[in-house]
Amino acid sequence: MRSLLVGDEAFEAADELLNELHHQGGFVCTAAPAILPFLVEAAGSPRVSCRPQVLEILARLAGTAAVVAARFVAADWSGAWARARPGLLALLGDQDPAVRTGAIWVLREDTENPDEVAQALVAGWPDPDVSVRTDMLLALGSLAKRLSAAALPEVLVFLRDQGEGADTHHAMYATLALAKALPGRPIPTAPIIAGLTAEPVALPHSNLASRDPDHASGNVLRDLDRRNGEAVCLALLARPEQRLRVAGVNAAVKALLHARAPGLLSALRGCVETLDDPALALRILAAHARREDARDADLMAAHLDGPWANIALWGLAWSGDDRAVPGLLDLLARRKTGFTLYGQRTGKSGFWPSAPSLAELLTPCAPWANSLTPAISPHLHPDCADDLRRSVLETLAQWAATQTAEVARVVPELTALLERGEWGQAATVLGEIGPQAAHAAPELERLLGTGERRTLIEIAWAHFRVSGDPEPALQILGPRLGEDHHVSRRLGDLGPHATAHVPTLRLLAQALDHWTAHEAAHALIKITGDPGEGAHILIRPIAELLEGRPLPVASAAARALTGIDALSEGHLAIMGDVLADDRRHSYWGGVTAISEDLELRALLTQRLSRL
Repeated sequence: MRSLLVGDEAFEAADELLNELHHQGGFVCTAAPAILPFLVEAAGSPRVSCRPQVLEILARLAGTAAVVAARFVAADWSGAWARARPGLLALLGDQDPAVRTGAIWVLREDTENPDEVAQALVAGWPDPDVSVRTDMLLALGSLAKRLSAAALPEVLVFLRDQGEGADTHHAMYATLALAKALPGRPIPTAPIIAGLTAEPVALPHSNLASRDPDHASGNVLRDLDRRNGEAVCLALLARPEQRLRVAGVNAAVKALLHARAPGLLSALRGCVETLDDPALALRILAAHARREDARDADLMAAHLDGPWANIALWGLAWSGDDRAVPGLLDLLARRKTGFTLYGQRTGKSGFWPSAPSLAELLTPCAPWANSLTPAISPHLHPDCADDLRRSVLETLAQWAATQTAEVARVVPELTALLERGEWGQAATVLGEIGPQAAHAAPELERLLGTGERRTLIEIAWAHFRVSGDPEPALQILGPRLGEDHHVSRRLGDLGPHATAHVPTLRLLAQALDHWTAHEAAHALIKITGDPGEGAHILIRPIAELLEGRPLPVASAAARALTGIDALSEGHLAIMGDVLADDRRHSYWGGVTAISEDLELRALLTQRLSRL
């Protein structure tokens, strides 16, 4: 605190205070109410050179206190905040516009007396600085959901009047504030489109809007709900200005991570050739590419020889278009493919990862296994790079289900990997091939009971799949049931041979862990042949989708349900409701947000088509 008064130490001191008092948030520590009056005094003192940074500390703490459960907030925070409010309200009249916007940021989070804050903001309109005016409007939109019935009408009328006013910039942000104040209600999109297409306005002191005019459109669109956001996106994608089309593409991509939006997808198709850099639009179209809907194949093929060739190849490959085969053969001949050699997963905050891994790229290419397997074979050599070999083994394991004979051509290479100690993934591929990999049975038998847990499980399962002899697998997997959900998965493939383990699997099917319950329930059905043993558990992650709670296990549950003929009308109705819901049914972000949703929908559609 003393260092805040020392010119060359002040900013570092403010940064350290933010780290100590807030860091990544989640709670308001007991030091916060003790230091609050001193921070408010510092924010109002001209002797402190970093007053906006001090106000950021207060804003972060107040924002956390407003959203976390009461048990995570220091007991005396509420009283300290009530005592601090007058000093913070006084800062709305400070001579420094950066301090005024800082105070607005803090007061926007007020949960004790938001009416007083809103009245002060309306009374202070119009401020001479455009950054302050913008933050005032946005803060009123955020405060509205906490206002009393006495204060709310005045704020809504004020925002409506500004939204209908002559100032294009104010009208846009007032309309955006109304969208926050009245979530779920349609708003006029014309003021927002007019504001985004007008001359950009710099907001050097804003904390609630983008300071950089080039990023303003992204921030504005981010804060709109789905219906209003899509309308603005479509308008931007149709604009002649390059910056506005780019803004529309960025916003459309983010929207498509959270919901299916056929209109946005069509608009992206229509503007690809008008973009100076169409990479992002091409990626989102490639992520949607499917054999059953190859409408973008020609568009992708047109870019095969350009700077975005890898994206075009990906889109063609997922479209099932034969024009991808030469490019895939060339790709597999290289030491560096241009695609990652391991899967990447992230949340839905943005479109990253923006391309699949090599194995994810190749998995839908199973129908071309006859042409591609010889190109993959050299990468199975023990001297090949480990990451590349792992990727092609992952691919072959996926292909084996539908292209068994083609994948069986590399059984000698897979057996050689077993002999060299490359056990786990090679065993997985051999197991997926099944009896056509009988040549590897002696080597798998030699390795029974060896390796780390996952490798041990895969070898035991692969030996059963290749040889048909269940006893070694039962002896190895049975005692380990419950240690790892993969044991349940592999034990279930033994079918009636594993009947003795049904009681244990019934207990595991009641587990709180989603994967444990899922694999046990699926194993029960495969062993007993009775859907009643586990279908009610498999349907749970699908039902959770209707509540907006996607789980990583949902795709596996959909795949398992596809193989079950006798499902109740209730279960089938849930599947139909999920298909009718346009939300993106995926846990992860990036490419996976789209591919996982489309795969799940295809599986549910396949199952319902058998009615």
